[in-house]
Amino acid sequence: MNNFDIYKLDELTHHITDGEHGSVKDDANSNYYLLSNKNIVNGQVIINDNDRKIAFETFKKINKRTKLEIGDVVISTVGVLGKTAIIKNKINFDFQRSVGIIKVNSNLLDNRYLYYYLNLDFVRKRINDLSKGAVQKCFFISDLKNLEIHLPKNIESQQKIAKVLSDLDAKIELNNKINRELEAMAKTLYDYWFVQFDFPFDFAQGKPVPVTEPVEVPGLQQAQTPQKPYKSSGGKMVWNEELKREIPEGWEVKTIGDYCKSTGGFAFKSSWWSDKGLAVVKIKDIQEDNTISLNDLSYADIPSDKIGVNFLAKPGNVLIAMTGATVGKFAIVPYTNEPLFVNQRVGYFNLGKNPMDKLPFLINSLNQKYFREGIFTLASGAAQPNISNEQINNIALLLPKKELILKFNSSLSSYYSKILNNQKENQELASLRDWLLPMLMNGQVTVASTGSATTTGSATTTGSATKTGSATKTGSATKTSSATDEQLGMVAEEKVEYKK
Repeated sequence: MNNFDIYKLDELTHHITDGEHGSVKDDANSNYYLLSNKNIVNGQVIINDNDRKIAFETFKKINKRTKLEIGDVVISTVGVLGKTAIIKNKINFDFQRSVGIIKVNSNLLDNRYLYYYLNLDFVRKRINDLSKGAVQKCFFISDLKNLEIHLPKNIESQQKIAKVLSDLDAKIELNNKINRELEAMAKTLYDYWFVQFDFPFDFAQGKPVPVTEPVEVPGLQQAQTPQKPYKSSGGKMVWNEELKREIPEGWEVKTIGDYCKSTGGFAFKSSWWSDKGLAVVKIKDIQEDNTISLNDLSYADIPSDKIGVNFLAKPGNVLIAMTGATVGKFAIVPYTNEPLFVNQRVGYFNLGKNPMDKLPFLINSLNQKYFREGIFTLASGAAQPNISNEQINNIALLLPKKELILKFNSSLSSYYSKILNNQKENQELASLRDWLLPMLMNGQVTVASTGSATTTGSATTTGSATKTGSATKTGSATKTSSATDEQLGMVAEEKVEYKK
């Protein structure tokens, strides 16, 4: 970084502080939230319905001190250190003390540049080295203020670097948005069929619409065969004493395990943990947005044949946290470049050879409010919330006739295939971004006035990324990228052609 100036972060900002330190009274009926570092997920602030709510007056009091607003950069300063995000949404939340809040001086420092700078490996390592605490690491605000920041000579150069990287993130976010919409449509259909009991029924035949015939999927397609919603069209309902409510005739109260059993992960020995070997998913990797973070996987340095295929997490299957404050959170296993093994205290739903044949019904059943509440009830009572696979498998589940479940799964399998493919593309785009990040920051890749990223060698692209064939080389740095030309073109600036 010879062409960069060095500043303390405090010299480039208007205000640096952290979240609320004092005790705060909750308000379950409020629309305002008090969040923590766990809400910073994959560069975004994620709010869930079960997050802590506070009264508007309490929010105003906290916000008066933090001055949190759109454009601020936030960073986790307790526990898992260095997770960052830029505030982009309407401010109906503030943070607890586990989050640092940075208000940049936009004349000196671009907030997107700072966000990417804080994600550099050497910066993350520096933050961890400066942290204090034996049981739980803490990165103090005084150290954050004194953190060294390397800056290009002018703000325009910062903005150009940030633009290249943020174009890649914009494509990633577009994929995430598509996934959220697909998940929302799947939830809507599940609610129609299995909560409101208005599944498609052929009253002339006296049975649900056959699996081979299309049904109406909200927002996607219209049915081509005569069908009516079961309950609202007068379908027969019967009283169920266990649920204390009416359910469709022929449905039964079974358990989660009757549909698909959860099994436990492998008990890896502490002496096996290393910086290489088999990739292992732990509870911390299961995110609140129902995804698995691949950014900080653990590794066990042992041969895979000592573990067994029963602990291998296959794409399309489901993992669930069984211990800790986030007990009951779950995620679909994504496609990965390396096999993923399941650690102990992580439950594993193995959906068989073709997971899409069973995934839609399972994942939407787990997403029902009663399921997470049931998990919390079973897990409470100990110093640390804890639940067993047997308890998970025995949670009640209302099961319709087999034909209707098959129909639901076949109608939505393409949704979840698309979700997994989008996640895979995001991994490729993130890999390209993470390779470009240090190259741009240390000057090995520069940004031309056209917005193109150019290496110090001869390889150049016009757009948002550098790629020559399947590899890019700058001095001794070589990158074999799996991102396709089409993907790179999608993140190129408007009206700028991507060239090989």
